[in-house]
Amino acid sequence: MTRLRYDHILAGTALALILAAIPAGSLAQTADKASPLPAAAAPAEQQATEAPSANPTLAEPTVAIDPLASLDPADRPFAEKIRDFFAATSDRIFANKKERAAAEAFYQSRNYAPLWLDKGIENARASSAIARLKNADADGLGLSDYKIPTFAGLAPEALVEADLKLTQTVLTYARHVQAGRFPYTRVSRNIELPQAAPEPADVLNAVAATQDAGKVLDTFSPQHEEYRKLKATLAELRGAAGAKKGDASRQIETILANMERWRWYPRDLGSAHVIVNQPDFTLRVMHDGAQVWTTRIVIGKPSMPTPLLSETMKYITVNPTWHVPPSIVHNEYLPALAQDPTVLSRMGLRVSYSGGGVSISQPPGPGNALGRIRFNFPNRFLVYQHDTPDKYYFAHEVRAYSHGCMRVQDPAKYAEVLLNIVHPEEHWTAARITRMYGSAEQNLQLQPTPVWVHLTYQTAFVDSTGKLQTRRDIYNLDSRTLAAMKNGRGGFESAPERKREHELIASNQRRSAPPAPVAQPARSGSFFQSMFSPPAAYGRPAVYR
Repeated sequence: MTRLRYDHILAGTALALILAAIPAGSLAQTADKASPLPAAAAPAEQQATEAPSANPTLAEPTVAIDPLASLDPADRPFAEKIRDFFAATSDRIFANKKERAAAEAFYQSRNYAPLWLDKGIENARASSAIARLKNADADGLGLSDYKIPTFAGLAPEALVEADLKLTQTVLTYARHVQAGRFPYTRVSRNIELPQAAPEPADVLNAVAATQDAGKVLDTFSPQHEEYRKLKATLAELRGAAGAKKGDASRQIETILANMERWRWYPRDLGSAHVIVNQPDFTLRVMHDGAQVWTTRIVIGKPSMPTPLLSETMKYITVNPTWHVPPSIVHNEYLPALAQDPTVLSRMGLRVSYSGGGVSISQPPGPGNALGRIRFNFPNRFLVYQHDTPDKYYFAHEVRAYSHGCMRVQDPAKYAEVLLNIVHPEEHWTAARITRMYGSAEQNLQLQPTPVWVHLTYQTAFVDSTGKLQTRRDIYNLDSRTLAAMKNGRGGFESAPERKREHELIASNQRRSAPPAPVAQPARSGSFFQSMFSPPAAYGRPAVYR
């Protein structure tokens, strides 16, 4: 009896151990199949089956999915080597961390399949890209800047390296052809342009979507008509037989410098925009691809050059007030006032004192230094376009006399053209604008249609007859651009983030109140042989007109 009882205890213990080893869910399923429980017992059983396992280490292991399994067996060895390359910490191929990260994400998205190889053989996409790279000089770029790999006769590991190297070369070329080979700050600090490089991921996705990679790469070059005409003329000069070598060489260098600068500008100049060509001393208004008006302008003298920039014109001021810049106040006007207390009043200038400071302004009128109209596109250089009482300058062939701003020969007509683009239903005329001349300042808004203003430096351009025109390099930007092109390459920093429009407007409004005087170096030139600006805010460089 004792023996039987002991056997029962052993059997019960063994059963308990077996039940403990079986997952609760499996036991419940077995029990359900063998002997269904009454409906009233279902909630308790449901709780038991939904409870987490007391021993999670006994759960079934998850089977990892091999991302390379979907590849063609002939591509898999190359994909494995590409994966190993990105897994390593060293990198002798990509130019910077951003490009490497973009390339890694791109290859990972395609299960590390090669981009330029199909089953270990150079594909049509690679052939097309290489052909475009070898024609880099057509866009004024240097073929020596692009390391083009070969694929023929290479071992598998060398083929993978060639695939990655071609990817890096394509990224470099796309960056160069779209945004240039160096930051524009190497040429001048007097520039504020987008100089926007393409995103590496966008380049790689675009070339991967087609076999004609060369055609895709061509889309990254500037599409402006001025650029395309220079590109065509460059090809003609290089292919011309019997041309004087010295003259052709100088023209080619000038074209190359201008093509490089065009890469710094926005790809879309705007359906309505104003193009200022500084070395040509002209301004053109473009609308829907056609020139609608042009005029002569005066630009900054070489010691105070007009900047290069792209901004939107916000409004036109009729009867503007001229706020004399602090440097002119302290270096010119106050010494003159000490010698003759009536000199400024005779010039029509008003002097006011506040908190120990002094400000001088000139009210609207026919003798105002800004003339009757000012065209406002707020920017960090504090430059704008305006009328002038000194009309005789427009008869000069070389018109570089101002302190940075641009004087417009026929400002009333200019205002008419711009207002009719933005507000065609209002039927503006130059006569209507001149009738507004008086003593009260008035602002005419140029909204909602944006009118872009592009201040360019075109020492070489093709005119409407198809003839190449060249102009004097008055600011020495060609020589500095060519020097930067020849003295090595390098990735460029992102252009400073452009201020939002409301910030620019607010900044402009703050400048309308004269600040406390700030001593600045004396400027050469007479007062009315200059372009003038509202007073500059603290810590901001003032450009005098």
